[in-house]
Amino acid sequence: MITLTTATFWSEVRGGALGQLTPRHAFSPTLTTLLAVLVSLVTVTLVIIGRQFLTRHRLLVSGGAAYVLTMLGLWAGVRLVFWKFAFNWIEDASVVVPMLVGIVIIIAGQFVVPAYLFVNHKIWMPLGWLFIVTWALGESVLLVGGESGGLFTLLVWVIGLLPPCLCVLLVVTGGELFFRRTDLSILPRS
Repeated sequence: MITLTTATFWSEVRGGALGQLTPRHAFSPTLTTLLAVLVSLVTVTLVIIGRQFLTRHRLLVSGGAAYVLTMLGLWAGVRLVFWKFAFNWIEDASVVVPMLVGIVIIIAGQFVVPAYLFVNHKIWMPLGWLFIVTWALGESVLLVGGESGGLFTLLVWVIGLLPPCLCVLLVVTGGELFFRRTDLSILPRS
C-alpha cells in the first residue's frame, strides 16, 4: 500500500529546524518515483504523438511551455503544501525573478533540444535522455528539506547536474548518428 505522505507540513514544524537539515520525499518514496516516472512517460509520449498532430514549431514551443509549467508546478506545489519558501516573493523579487527566468529558459531547453533532435532529425536516443532527465528532475523537485533557500533545488539542478547530463545527451546523440552512418556489415562475423 502506498502512503500518501510522509512529509511534515510546515505548520507542524512550527519554525524549528526539524526538517530544515535533512531532505526527504514530499510523498512516500514509491509515490514520488511513480509520479516522476509518470511525468517522464507522458513527456516522451507527447513528443512522439505530438509530432503527428502539431507543427514542429508548435510542438517545441507548447511542449516546452507545458514541460516548464509541469516541472515548476511540481517544485512550487510541493513547497507550498509541505514546506515554507525560504524567500519572500515581494522583498526578494529583484533576485528571485531573474533567477526563475533563467531557470525557466534552461528547463525549457531541456525539453526543446531532445524534442528538436527527434522531430527534425528522427534521432531516438535523445528521447531516452529526456525520459531519464525528466525522471531525475522530478525526483529532485519532490524532495523537501535540506535547502538553504526555496530555489536551492532548482539551482543545484541547473548548475550542478544538468551540464553533465548535457554531455551525456551529446554522447548518445553522437553515438546514434555514428552508428547510423557506419557500415557495420564490414565487421568480421564469428
